[in-house]
Amino acid sequence: MATDLSGYRPLLSERVRLLAVLFIALAIIVVAVFGLRYADQDMPGYLDRSLDTLIRNALHRDQPITRALVSLGDPAQAAILIAAVASAAAIARRWSGVLLTVVGTITAVAITEFILKPLTGRLSFGHLTYPSGHTTAVAAIALATAILIGGADWPRSIAVRLIACLAAVGLAAGVAISLVALRVHYATDTVAGYCVALATVLAVALVLDFLGSRLPVRRGC
Repeated sequence: MATDLSGYRPLLSERVRLLAVLFIALAIIVVAVFGLRYADQDMPGYLDRSLDTLIRNALHRDQPITRALVSLGDPAQAAILIAAVASAAAIARRWSGVLLTVVGTITAVAITEFILKPLTGRLSFGHLTYPSGHTTAVAAIALATAILIGGADWPRSIAVRLIACLAAVGLAAGVAISLVALRVHYATDTVAGYCVALATVLAVALVLDFLGSRLPVRRGC
């Protein structure tokens, strides 16, 4: 992705920014609709019962892969993932990528844990569950990773970069599915967690690009 006159390298190209705004709006709508529907409840809804049954019939609770995937959303493991992605961005001198990974993930998790969970009050086994914090954390890291890979110079193959992006996003989806399989969350909890991450990371990327475009023009440009 080309740099502008200030030397700043945008996280999102101009042609996808409008699409990003659309995704942010749709994600917010999904979170709001599910939040209103399941506020102050402690049981699954119709959509949950359908998806939960489908997932739990396909994945048994004793499968090691499900527990391994869920553990990626634990604070310690999530911090390691954030550090790894941020370090890779720093090595590539993508300082906006460092900020995107750290600020985007922390902000998304904070919105989930300190605003949306208390606000909706949805419970499962006595714990606030909406949206899923584990899903929010891993999805935010995965989406930040996908944005950085998508705009990277290496690998040069667009197909390889696309596969890497899909792998990152798919990993987060695997965490969400595993949380349902282990009966830690309802399906709509994880969908909402993914949407919180999507809206937050894209919003942070847009803000960083807006601020970056207003940096002083480099001499000689």
